[in-house]
Amino acid sequence: MSIFGKSYADIISEVRIMIDALNRVGSLQEDFPMGLGETFIDELTASREKVVAYNAEVEKLKAELAAKNIQLDDEMKKMRKLYSEATDRVKQDAPQEKWIEFGITDKK
Repeated sequence: MSIFGKSYADIISEVRIMIDALNRVGSLQEDFPMGLGETFIDELTASREKVVAYNAEVEKLKAELAAKNIQLDDEMKKMRKLYSEATDRVKQDAPQEKWIEFGITDKK
């Protein structure tokens, strides 16, 4: 969501419609409507293009982050399983007073 309560895609689309309308109306008149001249339209167009590019980059990064989170979760599960196996083995084979050396603070 954006600061305007609409999605970025909705705002980008609305801005495209505005730009098209301003260009259409401006091409029919000598004076651009409401004092919104060619310079303004060019600035709005350039800003929209940057937003589109940034939004695409953010979406790509979100996808990469989601993939990394899956990798992290998978590896975390593997590590926890291995750690559990190591903890169980230490508890079986080492006297309880030595457990602390392995980071095990359990009493049982």
